[in-house]
Amino acid sequence: MFKWMEKAGQVTASLALAMLLAAPVALADSSAANMRNCKDSDWCHYHRDVKGWRYSPLSQINPCNVQNLRPVWIFQPGESKMGMMSTPLVVGGTMFISTNPSTVWALNGATGDRIWAHVPEMDAAVTSRSFFNHTRGLAVGDGRVYMGQSDGKVVALNEKNGEVIWSQQLVNSERDTVGFSGAGTFVSSDLLVIGQNGGEYPIEGRIFGLDPRNGNTKWIFYTTGRDDPQALATWGGDSWKYGGGGSWQPGSVDYKNNQILIGIGNPNPDYDYCGDQCRDTNSDAWRPGDNLYTSSTVALDLGTGKLNWYFMEAPSDPYDYDASPGEYVIFTDKDGRDLVLHPGKNGFNHVHMAKGGKPVNVYPDMKNFNWTTGFNLQTGEWENMLWPKAGEKTLVCPAIDGGHSWNPGSYNPQTGLFYRIVNEWCMWLTVSPKQGAPATAGAETRTTEPFVQAFMAAEWAGTDPPNERAHGRLTAREPVSGKLVWENKYDVIPHSALVSTGGGLVFNATYEGYVEALDANTGKQLWKFNDGTGHNGGIISYAVGGKQYIAVPAGHGSYVGGAVQALFPDALINYERTSSVVTFALP
Repeated sequence: MFKWMEKAGQVTASLALAMLLAAPVALADSSAANMRNCKDSDWCHYHRDVKGWRYSPLSQINPCNVQNLRPVWIFQPGESKMGMMSTPLVVGGTMFISTNPSTVWALNGATGDRIWAHVPEMDAAVTSRSFFNHTRGLAVGDGRVYMGQSDGKVVALNEKNGEVIWSQQLVNSERDTVGFSGAGTFVSSDLLVIGQNGGEYPIEGRIFGLDPRNGNTKWIFYTTGRDDPQALATWGGDSWKYGGGGSWQPGSVDYKNNQILIGIGNPNPDYDYCGDQCRDTNSDAWRPGDNLYTSSTVALDLGTGKLNWYFMEAPSDPYDYDASPGEYVIFTDKDGRDLVLHPGKNGFNHVHMAKGGKPVNVYPDMKNFNWTTGFNLQTGEWENMLWPKAGEKTLVCPAIDGGHSWNPGSYNPQTGLFYRIVNEWCMWLTVSPKQGAPATAGAETRTTEPFVQAFMAAEWAGTDPPNERAHGRLTAREPVSGKLVWENKYDVIPHSALVSTGGGLVFNATYEGYVEALDANTGKQLWKFNDGTGHNGGIISYAVGGKQYIAVPAGHGSYVGGAVQALFPDALINYERTSSVVTFALP
């Protein structure tokens, strides 16, 4: 499953415009060099660095004084659509954060005061019919703030005043409905990488390599295999044209091997009626075959966007276990091997050689899984896969929202541990037959005209695992072997991203409203604070003027948050969508 001007005046004006577009707006803080080697005081990328660690080396806040942590400012954007789902960035004391659906804010990192805001004008008729009229983050580099909008545009804003520098319509959202919801990855002065969303729609998925100076497309990777014989051989007929494969989370950059590691979403429809014949490209199905490169990790060459290697985390994915959620952690182990770890929605942690992609270990992080008995490193196959039959109610574990969700974990080089939220929940799944049937979400059958509609082709309902109540776990593991060092159990599944720090702490936020600091070595809770709402965003740590801050995006919302609320109604009574950033520091 892997592979290892005509007139002089016009000329002058055009040259002047080209020079203006090519020149970075400001280099004091967000130069490509600083983004590649992020200062300790900053949070430069979605995961802080392009290695995917979500680790801050700051140590002013530590186990000896964390009990004194207090809120120092709160930012409320005044828009609570889908809650607060993003991760802030901080560069040179300025915080940049996106809020739903595609608004960008610049704040004073020490006070929370607004510096500027960018509220785009978008066609409500287009955005309102998308499942993904929201944002999870943005990117910064060379004096620009890059935002992928839900209407299919990518824009670059002047980091000093929020003015639009360039805008490119990359996705025809008027027809394809999908757009952008994840953060892009600023790779260098020559490259920005961003994937469109939309595995729930019968569209052709794409990842774009853009020139950050003007937004021009340098390369495109087609996630369902256009012009790729290896991939097309895994799709029956022309099903690849409608195959989905959105790539809606940012990737991690492996500069050493000149590649970006990024996950591809599920194929479309999310569920197919072919049962145990689905992997056969000649079977009667919406999308017969293994459906490369959906539900896969891909390593793409930075210069060309060509595929270096791939790994399928769910062949012919019958469960909606897309590989787009989850961080790609690039690290070197004790034996000097350059590795990449991806916590999959399928409930497993996947460890690969960074070069070539050979699996080193694939081990379960969740306890309650029944879709497979595991991955065989010798044969390269998932063994004993569960194939739900159309019209039959089937217990599938984990649930559609995954054993791991899109809220990332953290790798701490001091402790050598990888920390992750694990979801212990299942679903009752009833796949629609060929002729269609009522579905939990989207149209009952495939619709592409006059515009594309969501097509998921099943009914599902979250439920408890066999013999126990659904719950969450925060695990601390040795990342290669998977050895469990400690874990904390949560009666209600948390859904914030984690951050670990040089001060020996791990910060988490629960869905009942608590922010907590844990001892990174033992998991012991050292501090907690109730900010009164569920959490879906990315906690970060940064410093301004020598003072360390912990910023917590707070707000109930998101589809996963809704699933948590539905499964734990007694604990989350009358929860309404909210949105804020609550920022803490020592007195």
